[in-house]
Amino acid sequence: MTSFDEMFELAIDLRDKGELRDAVGVLIRIVDNYPINETRIAAGVHSVLAGVYYDLEEYDNALENFKKASNLNPKSELASLGLYITYLELDRDKEAIGELIRYLKSYPAKMYRDTLEELLEGLEKGYMTNYEKEIKELAKINGVKL
Repeated sequence: MTSFDEMFELAIDLRDKGELRDAVGVLIRIVDNYPINETRIAAGVHSVLAGVYYDLEEYDNALENFKKASNLNPKSELASLGLYITYLELDRDKEAIGELIRYLKSYPAKMYRDTLEELLEGLEKGYMTNYEKEIKELAKINGVKL
């Protein structure tokens, strides 16, 4: 049996070469065949798998794996941001904002800073106005200029 590290490296190489279906196959083999005891590593595998599914425009599969990643590691901003953008892709704005709020109420924004800036710009154009108070509060808490 090939080691976890070798399989994961292969999956990343395939993804980077654009061989997305093959990358999915390797990542699924990892999930199915390797007992991953460390939750952060398992979360990372699911995040990568979700990202590949997202690139394949298989948003339901991406959503399922971003949820798994986020449940395994709630502090993962990457998994949370993946959930957010996948919800948006599926026209599930309420759930997208809910995920943004869930994450940013507990953890500081790094990758989400750009998203907050975009949301503030969107508010000016009439987008997501139902969440104006929350967006502005989260922007302020995270040092994003209003």
